[in-house]
Amino acid sequence: MSIKNLTYLFLLCLIFSCVKKRDLSKNTVIAHILSQPDGLHPYNDNSIMRSFVFQYTQKTLVKLDLESLDYIPLLTKNLAEVSKDGLRYSYEINDSIYWDDGTQFTAKDVEFSTKIMLCPLTNNAQIRSNYSSVIKSIEIDPNNPLRFTMVAKGINYTNKNIFSELYMQQKNHWDPNGILDNLTFEDILSTDFKNKVETDELSNWFNKYNHADNSYKPENLLGLGPYKVVDWVSSQYITIEKKKNWWGEKKQSKYNNAYPEKIIFKVIKEDASTYLALKNQELDATTRIGTVKLMKLQNKDYFNENYHSEFKDRYAYNYIGLNMKPDGLKYKPFFIDQKVRRAMAYLTPVEEIIEVMVHGKASRQAAQISHLKSTYNDTLKLIPLDIEKAKELLSQAGWVDTDGDNIRDKEINGVRTPFKFKLSYMSSPTSKEIVLMIKESMYKAGLVADPTPMDFTLFYKNAMDHNFEAMLGGWGGSASYSNPMQLWHTSSWATKGSNFCGFGDSESDALIKLANSSLDSAKHTEALWRLQARIYEDQPYVFLYSTKNKIAIHKRFDNINTYFERPGIMLNDLKINESFSSGGSKIPNNGL
Repeated sequence: MSIKNLTYLFLLCLIFSCVKKRDLSKNTVIAHILSQPDGLHPYNDNSIMRSFVFQYTQKTLVKLDLESLDYIPLLTKNLAEVSKDGLRYSYEINDSIYWDDGTQFTAKDVEFSTKIMLCPLTNNAQIRSNYSSVIKSIEIDPNNPLRFTMVAKGINYTNKNIFSELYMQQKNHWDPNGILDNLTFEDILSTDFKNKVETDELSNWFNKYNHADNSYKPENLLGLGPYKVVDWVSSQYITIEKKKNWWGEKKQSKYNNAYPEKIIFKVIKEDASTYLALKNQELDATTRIGTVKLMKLQNKDYFNENYHSEFKDRYAYNYIGLNMKPDGLKYKPFFIDQKVRRAMAYLTPVEEIIEVMVHGKASRQAAQISHLKSTYNDTLKLIPLDIEKAKELLSQAGWVDTDGDNIRDKEINGVRTPFKFKLSYMSSPTSKEIVLMIKESMYKAGLVADPTPMDFTLFYKNAMDHNFEAMLGGWGGSASYSNPMQLWHTSSWATKGSNFCGFGDSESDALIKLANSSLDSAKHTEALWRLQARIYEDQPYVFLYSTKNKIAIHKRFDNINTYFERPGIMLNDLKINESFSSGGSKIPNNGL
């Protein structure tokens, strides 16, 4: 063997000898997230990434059970007691629930939390309409501080489950001086809040409440869950730690169990890095590894020996959003014509993307409701790749190649404008490849898609500000009813909510109202079918596919359960196996 080869072998052995193997006997779960949340403010931040943390640090009054997919009480003794007219929903809080400072959780906290969610001074326009369209007021029982009634604005399909995603906040922590005590629900819901209700005192209070410190500083990230945030290193990890003397530790359930002492959410953006982290057992759990990498790992004996893994259906979906109503002058109105939007659907190689990018581990859907749900309109046909059909529609819309450069153009506001649009996406290798496939297909019809990568925060800020032309996005989903107000009502565009594309008119708004107000299952479903058909016709989204959850969990834990419903894994329910807690280890010494 040559001196050069001997030197290389020596250096390689030295590198591996210096690698400190992880101690698997520690009762700490290291979980993978793709990116850090845009914040952990209880109401202002709305990223899917925050839900990974909130599962363990925050509590809602009721919750969709991961197994039965029925709603169950979490903080209350019961589900809502409903009045005969369907407008009053009464609850009683369990008397054993306490905040971290030892004070009891009461209906005053529910009232306060609801006020904050509804108030237009809270930076939560993207989700506020879900609640403001339902809740009229909270009435506290004068004889029982643990009993309250939610008074609804009208009969609504979401009334009885409105508190399933409203994280409870401590009134005495946020408002010890009672600034909001005299702020009534009538005031909050006033159509002229700014002129008639808003004061300097209220504005100052909400400015403090909305401050970024309440999104990032652990000491401000308070909740009723079994864990608390103790450390956050930007773009690296978030650590939550089991509370001492937590109120719910004796109430054994998968939602109250707190077996791990710590849970560390480790940010790993690159798929290759996630692969290596699993190979080296540096991660305990992930639902975010890429399909190809997981399939590769599943072919390794050492991985299967140490990890449980599976592909599992979920309710989320991916889409291309097309800006139908661009604000301002920067973004050109490429997609205001329905024919153009339909052409975009015919130009998107969805089947090829599914085959190449996710190796068939995905399902197509034609509308916004998951194909897993009974309310999915299965009469809507999937739009195939059809370049010639797309060309025909584009020509009908006035987009033709007038100068022979193979790019279609059209006169807009007196200026000959080539069809060159920005296709925004959250930066990741997978998204980049998908966008490039879309770009190639678009060019065949004379359209130029300019790939525009962004980080998560800027991407969604631009979406809410309507500052985009086309965007590659995705929505998490749930087995529960998803109120269409947030994504599809015109008010959610006007207030910079989550109707990013500007879909809708009085007709579609009426369908949303009908779906929400119909307690009769058949009428409710019919309204949703008609809404899906209308969205399908207008094509504000090019619906792509619903991927499967890619799940891997280390076998050093017992209680390994996986769920269709997010988050897919309950990390707090992972109980370290005795063979590991006593110092055992199964870290392999083999290579790739």
